[in-house]
Amino acid sequence: MTDNILLDVQKLSIKSGENILVKNISFHICKEEMFCLVGESGSGKSITSRTIMGLLDKRKIKVDGAITLDKQKNNLTMLSEKEWQKIRGEEIALIYQHPTLALHPFLKIGNQMLDVLRSKKSIGKKEAKKEVFQQLLEMNFSDPERIAAAYPSQLSGGMNQRVMISMALLLRPRLLIADEPTTGLDTINQQKVIRKLLELKEKYKMSILFITHDLHLADQIADKVAVMKNGEIIEVAPLSTIRENPQHSYTRDL
Repeated sequence: MTDNILLDVQKLSIKSGENILVKNISFHICKEEMFCLVGESGSGKSITSRTIMGLLDKRKIKVDGAITLDKQKNNLTMLSEKEWQKIRGEEIALIYQHPTLALHPFLKIGNQMLDVLRSKKSIGKKEAKKEVFQQLLEMNFSDPERIAAAYPSQLSGGMNQRVMISMALLLRPRLLIADEPTTGLDTINQQKVIRKLLELKEKYKMSILFITHDLHLADQIADKVAVMKNGEIIEVAPLSTIRENPQHSYTRDL
């Protein structure tokens, strides 16, 4: 079983001053698994994902516990920013909840994607452009040249979300964190994004940590579910168990 674990989180606690944001949580994500972290707003889901990505300000936030990737000895919570540069994007990538806030409003989509690609790979501009266009095609953009030449404000919310997914997948990460990726999208676009994530998960053989407040959505896609409440994980189980025999009253209420 341990050979199949990609990400292992053990006794993770997160504090801001005297406020305990996450309390002693443990879970693991297997290779090629869709792992859903479910809970209401403020339960600790997003700050957990940002900790896994090494995005917290260590001057303001205290983190205890261990996060390891694919049995490596290094505790991700202890890495320097320089060490994180080798992991972020290539090993672990994040789709932000609000793409319009994550995308630079004054840079064209293509330039932002080129920056991501060329910051990590020794690749010429012509070849990099080809990869960017191919990735946009993969997200069902029929005219990638037009999308690459556009600014985020010229695209719809659903299109910007697909751009964010394209950008996150450029470097073929082994773990993709999707933080409420369908928030603000209509039902049709929600389903398009979900179907595409499932398709790409299979194609690239990656794991996905999918964060959502919607247990019904998790029920459509998850292999395994962890339920968070007030900074604690109160239940972790395969989807079938959560669906048929939830152990906690909070899970039943969700």
